[in-house]
Amino acid sequence: MKEQFVEEYRQYGIELRKNLVYGNGDGFPLKMDLLLPKERRISPAPVILWVHGGAWNDHQLDRNYRPEVELLKLAAKGYVIACCDYRLSDQAVFPAQIQDCKCAVRFLRAHARQWDLDPERIGAWGESAGGHLVSLLGAVDGVKELEGNGGWKDFSSRVSAVCAWYAPSDLTAFGKGEGSPERQLVGDPASSEERREKLAQASPLTYVHREMPPFLLMHGTADQLVPLSQSQVMFDRLKELGVPVELAWIEGQGHGFFQGEEPYCLVNDFFDKWLLVKP
Repeated sequence: MKEQFVEEYRQYGIELRKNLVYGNGDGFPLKMDLLLPKERRISPAPVILWVHGGAWNDHQLDRNYRPEVELLKLAAKGYVIACCDYRLSDQAVFPAQIQDCKCAVRFLRAHARQWDLDPERIGAWGESAGGHLVSLLGAVDGVKELEGNGGWKDFSSRVSAVCAWYAPSDLTAFGKGEGSPERQLVGDPASSEERREKLAQASPLTYVHREMPPFLLMHGTADQLVPLSQSQVMFDRLKELGVPVELAWIEGQGHGFFQGEEPYCLVNDFFDKWLLVKP
């Protein structure tokens, strides 16, 4: 754990299991951290998978880049928190990233008994590129080429709730500049036609359907990196299909972890509604 959070881990009574290998990404050991309440308030526990951002390519923004204290507060309420790495675009192009996130979900299901997890209550929360990946987790179920071969193939990668912060939903709206993160993600195909096809294949909006889990979309109104329209178009499409969805504009805030308590209250309320109380 980061040195500055040692006292917070003690305060909230959370045990950190670090560097657990959850799968194999074509030779890359895929790792996650688990935040486990020392005293279980809920058994079996609902799970929230945190997926980091960083334009799919920033090696400084890995699973240790996360809203640590807010995750500790969720763990203290009874959730088990998992934070996973995934292959970045300079290590492997799409769909490696979603394959790894799906493998992480399967790993959690495969080890549900070991850590007293509820396999029917696994949610996902991500920011920016991580928001894109958790949106894909919610949108894509049973597409073989997006599942990958990282491990635990007998288990489902389905999630029960998704919270996406300032997430790209339609990558065809990006990738126009040479060397852009979106073009790097899909291997920067030479032809514009192939590039558009691959960007569409990597877009959550491509896969939306009526049976998706509940979504909470959050976007800062001062975001200069990912246009607000990316959350709006996802919201409009999910609402049209009848998927339970909420859209929250965070006034005056930009691209990065939201400041203040209100945004985190929205996250807490959302996961409590769909994961904390067993139907």
